[in-house]
Amino acid sequence: MAIRRTIELGGQEALAWLAAGAVALDVRERGERDAVRMPDSLWIPITELARRWPELPGSLPVLVYCSAGSRSYRAAKFLRERGLESAALVGGINEWISKGGAVEAGPRELAPTN
Repeated sequence: MAIRRTIELGGQEALAWLAAGAVALDVRERGERDAVRMPDSLWIPITELARRWPELPGSLPVLVYCSAGSRSYRAAKFLRERGLESAALVGGINEWISKGGAVEAGPRELAPTN
């Protein structure tokens, strides 16, 4: 995938990215993640991203999401500044759910693997 000029993706673009092999990264806190999340998404809370971003698979695009889009925008910008192809999901998980995107709930920690 070519790096996009825009840093935000709508629901349909996000689905296309995921279908093409992008990984989803949840940057919310544990309680938010336990309540609802994208299936198989990686998890690094935004408060830990500055330290843990090298754990992400650098060869794959990263679709970043949060609850409404502001944290994911900051995280995607941070990752781009470090050379990773990334974009934020506009409207976050709330928009994803409203568009019928797949979700799961309950405690589960899926950390990045290199």
